[in-house]
Amino acid sequence: MGKYFAACGQLDRAEQHQTLSCQFDPQLGWNWFALAELLLELKRYEKAWACFRRAREALPEEHWIADHDAALQLTHLLGGEPLERGGSAGSYKLWCAALEPRLPLSSRRLAQPWWLEPPDSMPQQGWIVLMHRAAKLRAGGLQAIEQWLEQCPADAQPDLIYCDEDRLIEHERRDPWFKPGWCWESYWAMPWLESLSAWRVSWLRLKQLPLPPLEPEEQQQWIWRALEQRPCPGMVPQVLVHRLDQACEATAEQVNALKAHLQRMGEGDVRVGASDQVKGGLSLQWPTPTEQRCRIVIPTRNQAPLLAACLQSLETTLKGGAVGWEIVVIDNGSTEADLEALLKQWQGKLGERFSVVRDARAFNWSLLNHRGVVHNSATDQQPELLLFLNNDIEAIEAGWLEAMASQACRESIGCVGANLLYPDGSLQHGGVVVGLHGGADHAYRGLPHRHRVHRGRSQLLSNWGAVTGACLMVRRSLYEQAGGFDPALPVEFNDVDFCLRLGQAGYRHVIPPEAVLIHKESQSRDCRNSPTEQSALRLMRARWGTRLSTCRPWWPEASDPTQADGRAREWALAG
Repeated sequence: MGKYFAACGQLDRAEQHQTLSCQFDPQLGWNWFALAELLLELKRYEKAWACFRRAREALPEEHWIADHDAALQLTHLLGGEPLERGGSAGSYKLWCAALEPRLPLSSRRLAQPWWLEPPDSMPQQGWIVLMHRAAKLRAGGLQAIEQWLEQCPADAQPDLIYCDEDRLIEHERRDPWFKPGWCWESYWAMPWLESLSAWRVSWLRLKQLPLPPLEPEEQQQWIWRALEQRPCPGMVPQVLVHRLDQACEATAEQVNALKAHLQRMGEGDVRVGASDQVKGGLSLQWPTPTEQRCRIVIPTRNQAPLLAACLQSLETTLKGGAVGWEIVVIDNGSTEADLEALLKQWQGKLGERFSVVRDARAFNWSLLNHRGVVHNSATDQQPELLLFLNNDIEAIEAGWLEAMASQACRESIGCVGANLLYPDGSLQHGGVVVGLHGGADHAYRGLPHRHRVHRGRSQLLSNWGAVTGACLMVRRSLYEQAGGFDPALPVEFNDVDFCLRLGQAGYRHVIPPEAVLIHKESQSRDCRNSPTEQSALRLMRARWGTRLSTCRPWWPEASDPTQADGRAREWALAG
């Protein structure tokens, strides 16, 4: 009867009848399981949790019930909040109370001298700690740093140390900031040394740096100049400091200090301003390379409506832009007449800026894109910029190509990606975290575009271990230097492998926040349960070894390395 009333939408009556069934035969585990599901739908988490436990006890051979039990335990503890959103005020409060690793006792004797204010003269040894006036060091914070230092290998001792932080507002901890390892662009866009940084005295002496000044603005200038000496940074993945103030926009002084730093770093005339999306964040825009042309390479097979939407969005958003462009479509054995008609339509529309290359071999993303690179277009030119684009991508607003091109033309940059959104507006790709799940995955997948995880990092200029080949720009010279995409990886991981090869050569990969497009992922190909994925993963692990076993430096060490939403790693143990 319980199932009957549940099917009729009468959940309260269903609960009453299912409860009677459990009382009549308490040894029947499936009765308890059915009651637990009803209670879960009614959001009566504590009772549902108890019923799942009864079902688990009565059905020990049904191991999968334990997963329901563990998931419901978290749901109950969070008061029904979904953890998959990367954390919330409620989940952070619970994490602080029950899951956060404890700091050492503040009474533990320190092994080294720690100067919490710059001394009158340069010490002989120890560490100088710089803190914002609105920052509060937690009890045991210095002891935690020393504990972390004890675990550092002798050949990896840092010259500079920073840590995670949060805010203490009305005696309540909020707004956690789990920070990545050192990534230059990410740091420029959201400087994370302001609250706390510790500097090794012996390194300061070696570099002949003066003592940090006491005045906050001058101190920040000192930090920028010290960073230009390339200290070896170390990140303590614990919240050691609270900010006592609210987030605020970057000041003119901060903007000017960064601009001067970038000029000294050889980055040229970068336009710097306060971010209009993330408080405290900075917007960085390099000059647009108006002298460059970009070749857009789009593999496709049938799916005319999908390609039509892609091409129309490109024409609409690129018309009148500052960067020249041409399109090369790689037709991978299409058989539909409407696709052929579409290609002829666009050839007539764009003339020599639109080319079609025919390749009917079995799908191999790496080979198809290479055909687009080496193709001689009607203009008899080989543009230096290459943009590899899926046929299920749609551009939204003008300016995205210029934003990507301005990054791709920087000497230190390898690949440039974009923030890709699902049609519902949630993030599909905010960067590739190499090492996530023991392989690679998209950062912040499924979160709202304007999320606040990791202080809204994907809405600022950011570094990543790789970017997806669904929208990837690179200089032709670097493509050739790296040997292009590997044909041995026909479907999965070809983009990651390519990015890792360029990264190994010293190039960084970035995503500018101005590049936002829609990705109708897997609409043109069924990527689920791909027969090639496991073989590709085996090849990648054989080629890159331990590189795929760690998410550092791009993913915060305090975040779960098996989840793309940025939740604290302790949640993986809580279940």
